[in-house]
Amino acid sequence: MIFLLFYVIGIHIPLIKSDYPWTFDNDLFGGPDFWGLVSKHWKLCASGQMQSPINIDPNTLLFDGNLPSIHLESIQVDAILKNTGQLPVININNSQANSMKFVNISRSPSSPYNYRLQKIIFHTGRLETGEKGSEHTIDRTRFPGELQMLAFNSDLYDNFTDALSKPRGILAISIIVDIGKHTNSELRKLSVASQSIIYKGQFVRLRKLNPSGLLPKTINYVTYEGSLTFPGCYETVTWVVMNNPIYITKEDFEIWNSILQTDSKQSNPVYMSPNYRPLKPVNKRLLRTNIRLSTIDSEICKGSTFPDISYKSNPRRKEKH
Repeated sequence: MIFLLFYVIGIHIPLIKSDYPWTFDNDLFGGPDFWGLVSKHWKLCASGQMQSPINIDPNTLLFDGNLPSIHLESIQVDAILKNTGQLPVININNSQANSMKFVNISRSPSSPYNYRLQKIIFHTGRLETGEKGSEHTIDRTRFPGELQMLAFNSDLYDNFTDALSKPRGILAISIIVDIGKHTNSELRKLSVASQSIIYKGQFVRLRKLNPSGLLPKTINYVTYEGSLTFPGCYETVTWVVMNNPIYITKEDFEIWNSILQTDSKQSNPVYMSPNYRPLKPVNKRLLRTNIRLSTIDSEICKGSTFPDISYKSNPRRKEKH
């Protein structure tokens, strides 16, 4: 079997150390609008000027021909998928005992620094209500989901926790997830495994996970300097928003929609989704891209660049797996 699944009560894999319960529900104290008020360590959530997520306006993009294509090593690793109560989080095994299994990112907008993949987070909306769940929006359009790969700067810092609040600490690769006829093969494996983390605190061990299989088949992206989208919102993140989505079927998406915030079954279920942070102001930040926008008027490029960057439907465009 690809996955070896078993449970241990009390495993601790926090996104960030927290003395206060937080949520993505703005109707509750502890929601995104309150993050900057409940802890002195989270003050950037309220006062920061380089916060994420943002809306990506295609009309404001600056072409940068020096941006390299992203290179994420294609390697199978062990990982843990856990329900934290706020998010489903995949934690890559980066222990020294597993040192031959690091997932390194050797080319990115932050080159020449090397980054090491540590976590993968899945933000989702709810199919039954029609609410979309991507954190970033493209031309004010939100999408069903968004996978985020978080990697730490392994040239400057020893581990993910140390890098979270430090300059050039984190590289985040954002992958829009749209509804399609077929599920991305690696995302399908995660969807099956997610059936074992319905309740808060549950986790499942993953074998032979290949994170590079979650990347869409494109070298094009938009990049900007921003922050974590969970407390304490540290402005240490170089964001890379990939230009193409990957796909998931409605049936597989509904599996993720069944995950709960609570650690046991309740008479009135409290579902984890939607679990995204509201948009933050761009505040004159540069949004760079390696997409040659100057060729937008070319007939050849109409179906593959500018329409793709907004993820708008194009009759000639087919799903890429």
